[in-house]
Amino acid sequence: MNKIKKYMILLIFFILPTCMAIDLIVKAPTEVKKGEVFNVEIYAKNVSNCGGLQCNIYVSDNLMIEKVINYNIGADLNLTKNNNNSALIQYAFLNKPKNSDFKVGEIIIKALKPGNAWIEIKAVGSDSEGNAIKIPIKTLELKVLNISNTSKNLKENSTFSFNSTLLAILIIIIVLIGVIAYIVKKR
Repeated sequence: MNKIKKYMILLIFFILPTCMAIDLIVKAPTEVKKGEVFNVEIYAKNVSNCGGLQCNIYVSDNLMIEKVINYNIGADLNLTKNNNNSALIQYAFLNKPKNSDFKVGEIIIKALKPGNAWIEIKAVGSDSEGNAIKIPIKTLELKVLNISNTSKNLKENSTFSFNSTLLAILIIIIVLIGVIAYIVKKR
């Protein structure tokens, strides 16, 4: 019985770090008017032992990226690039890994034509050892209206948000059920 407990504790310590992942929280309007310039804010949450982060931002044809703003967050290297329909924000923490949440950046976008629009954020991170940290793709949908007076609803968009804590708890529960089933079967 003690041997199983030891293996279980060891298994939990090996599984938990692989379940922890960076979550991206994106704040963006759900509706904008044609010709309007608006901001999209990107935040990194649940950051632990982050050695680097790269966000690629893509927008639909009826939107245009005007500017990319990154922040001084203590990175040793940072890079921003943009063209009309895509942008890049990149940070490298070479000397000291990032262990706290931070604002990744801000994208200033102009609505060109009315209709349905989307913003997609593909991000990848790495820990201080260079191992990949998977980050789920974020796809935001918004409407570009062809009217002159509309209000922006800035909201936290957590569609397809990955909750690493819940995943870790679920994996632990499944492992515990397996161990209990094994013990009951042995008796």
